[in-house]
Amino acid sequence: MKVVLLSTRRLPPAYFDTVRADLGGRPDVGLDVVAWVPPAGPVDGLVESFTLIGPGKMPVETVPPAVPADSVSTPAADAEAVPADVSEAAKAPAPEAVAEPKPAPAAAKPRPTGAKRVVKAVQWRYRRLRRAGGKVLPKAIKKAAPIRKLKANRRGNDLSKNYWTRVQSRPDVMKVVDQADVVIALDAGSIWAGWQLGQRQTDTPVVLGLPAARRELDRLVGAGNG
Repeated sequence: MKVVLLSTRRLPPAYFDTVRADLGGRPDVGLDVVAWVPPAGPVDGLVESFTLIGPGKMPVETVPPAVPADSVSTPAADAEAVPADVSEAAKAPAPEAVAEPKPAPAAAKPRPTGAKRVVKAVQWRYRRLRRAGGKVLPKAIKKAAPIRKLKANRRGNDLSKNYWTRVQSRPDVMKVVDQADVVIALDAGSIWAGWQLGQRQTDTPVVLGLPAARRELDRLVGAGNG
């Protein structure tokens, strides 16, 4: 059975083991992920596919290069490899450094006069008032609970719309969704896309969260579709 995970958050590789356990631990369940951001680490072998539709790059597991045996040096070999004259030179104290003359201090800039002085004064007062206003009024307003909630909702709405726009514009993503037995929206940013897919994919269950997906999988298996 194919399960598609919709996500706008950064998922750790270990999370997919949790998903499989929450879905009943069925060995025949294949996970396909459609994510806005890359995972927190390599996911090769953990999911069937991981399609990144947002910013960033997929992490790649790096393998350190093997070191040839003949290139490994020992302390005795290092001591023999150093010529006598080089080792003696290394023991000799370095000559005292010659003190360099200090550069002369830069001449002070002339103060503005006339019209330039007036412009500078106006700019200084503007910056001072701006700093004072930023420290008093906006700080209190930004910390107000309604303002924080409004900003969070606005960011969430923008992310949800961008995520859905990218999903429906990617033929490879829509192909994965068309082949799914269950589609799961994992977070608030993917709910809108899940709802839209549910309107289009009327034969495919589109749910929010893993418990609802577990019920749908149990129903499909009980109906003989698993």
